[in-house]
Order: sequence, then structure tokens, then C-alpha cells
Amino acid sequence: MTSPSPPLGSEERPAPTGVPAPAARPAGRLAELPARAALVVVWSSGFLSGTLGLRYAAPYTFAALRFALAGLVLLAVAGIRRQRLPRGRRLLHLAVAGVLVQAVQFSSIYAGMDLGVPSGLAALIIALYPLTASLLAVPLLHERVSAGQLLGLVLGLGGVALAVAGGIELSLNCLPGLGFLALGLLGISAGTVYQKRFCGRMDPVSGNAVQLLAASLVVLVPALLAEGWDVHFTAAYWPVLLWSALVNSIVGVGLLYRLLQRHGTSQVSSLFQLVPMSTAGLGALLLGQRLGPLTLAGLVLATAGTLLTHHVRR
Repeated sequence: MTSPSPPLGSEERPAPTGVPAPAARPAGRLAELPARAALVVVWSSGFLSGTLGLRYAAPYTFAALRFALAGLVLLAVAGIRRQRLPRGRRLLHLAVAGVLVQAVQFSSIYAGMDLGVPSGLAALIIALYPLTASLLAVPLLHERVSAGQLLGLVLGLGGVALAVAGGIELSLNCLPGLGFLALGLLGISAGTVYQKRFCGRMDPVSGNAVQLLAASLVVLVPALLAEGWDVHFTAAYWPVLLWSALVNSIVGVGLLYRLLQRHGTSQVSSLFQLVPMSTAGLGALLLGQRLGPLTLAGLVLATAGTLLTHHVRR
């Protein structure tokens, strides 16, 4: 728990002997496909739960409730398991990463959608995360982005843009909301790089509890001062809150951190290129929204880009 984080990029360096890494590497990739697919689906569902949650609560109030509920659940689990909470510098690093990934990202997404940014456009902006995180990871984590990986990122982003281009209508009224989405993009990009650099050995229970509770305290301030704790606890609101807290915050972020511990930031972040299309698919399945030809074409292009990013060696 309190042991220092591994050296920069240590988990990604080849063995000094030059012997190829474990023979079952392809099988390991196949074994992680369910985790990667689950990350995309769970993260996509967060845009839908956010859209529904904003019907009953103001953005920062909804975020504060989501983080606090998830953090308290994990804190209780850590207590049952008799786990000691991190202390000292490790506690500080976890809190900083949690504020960036959780508070800055999700509260900004909620604020942007509340100001009129469509969920598809919100997902598109956050899908720029692969490029921004990779650019940060190169100087800060000394990761390499090969030409093939860069091509995969560009193809994926092109597919994202193509998929949602037909359904995006911009107006001047959306500009403040777009500013919040840009802040959210900065939050997840800086947060995941910070997480990989300083919190590489984070315990998924106690560490995530610290991050969520730190995020809840940060967004509690605007929730109280700017929104006056604006929330309506109805029967329809509770399932949305529980899903966003237990599934989106605990399962989704847990999957993200698990993959970050095993792979480079560029490879993991490329999965987010599939989130807008996955969001559109869930919207079609659950809300009856139609998938147009542009969305289907974009899905194919983004999938190709993501597969290329994951299979090209550095």
C-alpha cells in the first residue's frame, strides 16, 4: 500500500536479456478483451446516466452525490477487508489524481451538457483524450508513440468525427458548455498521466475510495454555493444515481486504472475513440435513436484505428 510507485515506464520496459516476453502474450491480449470492451460500454453509459441525472439534479450536485456514494461504498468495503488507507505523500497523490479524473472531468461534462451541449458532442470532445493524453505522456512518462500508433489515433478520431458529424448542431449558446467540455478533456488527460506516474500501484478499493471522496469534497463547494444543493430525490432518480455511482465511478474507473497499470497511456486511451459510437449504439437500443450511415461508417473507421493502435509495437 505505502510502497513507492515504480520508476518511470518500468512496467513497460523489455527484459534486459533481450529474451521475448512471455510466450502467451497474444493469449493475454485476448484475455483482456472483455475488460477493454467493458470499459468502453461502461464509460459510454455514463453519458446516458448523466443526461438522465441532470433531469433531477444540478450538475455539481449530481457529481457530488455520485462521488460521495461511490466513495463511501468503497470505504466500507475497505473497512470490511481491514485495509489501511494510504497516508502521507501517497494519499496526496491519490487525491490529486482523483480530483482530476473524477471531479474535473465528470463535473465539467455534466455542466457542459446542462448548458446545452448534446451528449454526442460531449462524447466526441472527450474522445480527443487519446491524442491529448498521448502528447502529455511523451514528455512526462517518456512513452513512445510510433508512426503506426499515431496513424491509428488519427484514423480513430476521424471515425469519431464522421460518426457524430451528422447529428451535431452548434450555436453560440453552446460556447460556454464547450468550454466546460474542454476543461473536462484536460482533467482526464492530465489525471490519467498523473495516475500512471504517481499512483501505479494503487489498491483498487482503498485508493479509489480516497480519490472519490476527495472529488466529492471539491465539487461540494460549487454544489452548495452556486447551486444551493439543487436535487429532487424521486423514485426515477435513485436508479440513475446508483448506476452512475456504482457502475460508472467504481467499475468504470477501476477498469481504466487496471488497464493503465498494464499498458501504455496511448494504448489504453485509444479505447475512448469507441465511446461516442458506443454511446450512439446504447442510445439506439435504450432510447430508440437511429444509427445513420455516417455513424456506421465512423464506427468502422474508429474500430480500425483503435485496433491499429493496440497492435502496433512501439
